[in-house]
Amino acid sequence: MNSVQSNHPGPFHFDGYTVLKRKDGIVQVQFSSGFSIGIDDARQIVNTVDKIRGNDKCLFMVVFEEDNTFSLETREFISSDAVSQIIKADAFVIKGLALEILGKGYLKINKPNRPTRLFKSVAIATMWLLSIMEQ
Repeated sequence: MNSVQSNHPGPFHFDGYTVLKRKDGIVQVQFSSGFSIGIDDARQIVNTVDKIRGNDKCLFMVVFEEDNTFSLETREFISSDAVSQIIKADAFVIKGLALEILGKGYLKINKPNRPTRLFKSVAIATMWLLSIMEQ
């Protein structure tokens, strides 16, 4: 596990995922296949995002593998107002029907207080996030 410093661009590798600030300013998390995201992982990710985002709220892209899962507690934390203080908008890139159903449930039940959408491709998610940056 890496120690995270705000002046270091990363990427930061953790057990099951990588966090990096891309050249376009988007902070991206890429999960490993088979990884189940727990509350401690979610807190570590948000802590890392907070340290590397800069002064403004950041645009956040999460790239899931088809077999990733996440707990109810994780979904509640990620959608919280505290996380909305550092993240301007979320783009979740999902693969597979199970994650699509879980993602749609997250949007309807957890209702994050920031723009959040599901995508099937990184390219389309990137275009949407960059359009949010311009607003």
